[in-house]
Amino acid sequence: MSKQVSAGRRAAFLKALAETGSLTLSAERAKVGKDWSLWHRKRDQVFAAACREAMAAARAALDLTRDERGMVPPKGWGTLDGVQLVVRGAPGRRTQIRRARVDGWSLAVEDRFLATLAATCNVKAACAEIGMTQASAYYHRNQWPRFAEQWDTALATGYIRLEFALVENAKNVFSGNDPPRDNPLPPVTWADALALLRLHRHRVHGVGKRSGPRGRDPTMEQVQASVLRKIDAIERGERLSEAVRARDAAEHALRRRSG
Repeated sequence: MSKQVSAGRRAAFLKALAETGSLTLSAERAKVGKDWSLWHRKRDQVFAAACREAMAAARAALDLTRDERGMVPPKGWGTLDGVQLVVRGAPGRRTQIRRARVDGWSLAVEDRFLATLAATCNVKAACAEIGMTQASAYYHRNQWPRFAEQWDTALATGYIRLEFALVENAKNVFSGNDPPRDNPLPPVTWADALALLRLHRHRVHGVGKRSGPRGRDPTMEQVQASVLRKIDAIERGERLSEAVRARDAAEHALRRRSG
C-alpha cells in the first residue's frame, strides 16, 4: 500500500471518527477493514492519539445532539448502505452513531410510539404498537431528554383528544343524535377513558395529586360530573350561537325591507 493511499485513508477515517465516534462506521466510510485501524493504532502512537482526540470530539458533539435532537444523527449520517443510523449512548457510556437495531429503539419506533400515544393517551397501548415493554419505554425516556419532551407533548395531545371525545360522545348520547362519522373517541370504554384522564391529568395539567377535600383523587362520579358540566357549557354556547344567528338574520331582513 502506498503512503499516499494510506494517508488518504487515515484522513477519511479520522474525519468520520470525529463525526460518529464509531470505529466500525469510520472504517466502512474510509473503506478499510476493521483490523486496519487496530493495526495502525498499535504501531503508530501519533495515529492512536489522533483517534482518541477524534472520539473525544465526537462524544462532546453527540452529547449535545442527544439533548437537542434525540437519536437524530447529524447531517450526512442518516443512513449507511440503506440502513438507518441513530445516535446511541447513555450517561457513563460512549455516545456514538450506530446502526439502528431491528429489535431496539430507533427514530421510526419513536415516531410510531408517539403517534399512538397522541391518539390514545395510553402508554400501554403505545408500547404494544411497537412491541416494547413499558419498562423499556420509561428507560428510553429517562435516557433521552428530547424524547421525554416529545412524550409529554404527545400525551398532552392524547389527553385533549380523549377529553374532547368523551364530551362529544356524551353530548350525542344525551341529545339522542348519532355520533359523527369522524368520532374521535378511541376504542375504549367510558371507565377506561376516564381512568386515563385521571391517571395523566397531573402530568398534563399539573394538578390531581392533592385534589379533593383530603388530597385524594376524585371519584369516578366526580370526573363524570366534570364531563357533564363541560357538555352543558358547550350546549349553552350553541344556544347562544343560534340566538346570535337569529338576531343577525332578523336585522338583515329589516335592512332589506328598509332599503
